[in-house]
Amino acid sequence: MLKVIEKEKVESLLERMDDAGCVFNFVVLLAEDGVKVDESIHRQALVRLHEKLMKESWDGHNDLIKNPEYLGLADPAISWELEKAVATILDWKEIHNLVLTEDYVRGSLALYGSFREPPYGTKFKGGEPEAQELFHEWRQALGLEEQDGVVVINWVKGFKKKWLDNDDAIPGREPWSDYFDYGLEWWGVWCLTIWNPKRRILSALIASTTD
Repeated sequence: MLKVIEKEKVESLLERMDDAGCVFNFVVLLAEDGVKVDESIHRQALVRLHEKLMKESWDGHNDLIKNPEYLGLADPAISWELEKAVATILDWKEIHNLVLTEDYVRGSLALYGSFREPPYGTKFKGGEPEAQELFHEWRQALGLEEQDGVVVINWVKGFKKKWLDNDDAIPGREPWSDYFDYGLEWWGVWCLTIWNPKRRILSALIASTTD
C-alpha cells in the first residue's frame, strides 16, 4: 500500500541536513495506484516514520555496545501512542507559510525558521543561498508544494511547552510520544504528514530538540 522510495536521495538529504545542524527527520513514501489516501493512510505513514526512527536508534545502540564500556546500555525505545494523536488539516494560508523562506509568519508553522534555527543554529558554507537551496530541495522531496490537492496534516497542534507559555496550547491535548519531550521544554516540536496526489507521494517529517 505504501512503499519507501528515493531511499538514496533521502539519505543524501538527511546527511547534508545533519552536517549543517538541521534537526528534522523524515520519510518519503509512494502510495500504490488505487489507494485512497485518507487519515488512516496518513497514520500509516507515521507508523513507517516510527519504524525508521527505531531502526536508527538501534543502529546507534549497536554501534555503541561494541565498546565494552556500553555493554549495559538500556535498549532504545520511543513510545508511539498513535491512537491518541489528533489530526489537524492545514489550510492554504498555513501551507503557504510552510514553503516560504522569507517573510514567513513566525510561529509553530514557520518551517524554514525551524529548519534554519534549531537551538544550536545551523552552519552552511554557502550561507543563506545554500540554506535556501537545500530547503527547497528537501521541500520538493517531501512533495510539499502549493498546488491543488496537496493535503498537510499537523499531528502536534496544541502541545503545551514546559518552560514557555504558548498561546496555541490546547487544554487536555497531550503528547502521544516521548520523542517530543525534549522539544516541549521550549523550542517546539514538529510532526507533519504531506500528501501530494499528483506525484502520489506521502511523506512524514518530525523534529524535537532542546539545548
